[in-house]
Amino acid sequence: MAMTDYIEERYDDTFESVYSSLSRMVEQDSDRAEYSIRGILKGLYVRQGNDWTGRGAIGNAGLDASIAAYECILAEINGRHTNGKGETRYEKQT
Repeated sequence: MAMTDYIEERYDDTFESVYSSLSRMVEQDSDRAEYSIRGILKGLYVRQGNDWTGRGAIGNAGLDASIAAYECILAEINGRHTNGKGETRYEKQT
């Protein structure tokens, strides 16, 4: 397996894991989850900028995937991604 394949796999695995975990958290309590997600995301961005120790490509892939998953969930919470009917994933169907 080439190193780039491993890095892509690391990104994909991390994104799926974080996204799945955040989705469950939002389904349980979307208001509290949004507040928590925003705070953690802020910290992740700070961590992303503080790479003076040299995290490396694999570490960066994991961090980038985590940030992407957090951003994706926030977009869903805020209704930017809809199901085609103007409803977000987290709105109850009537």
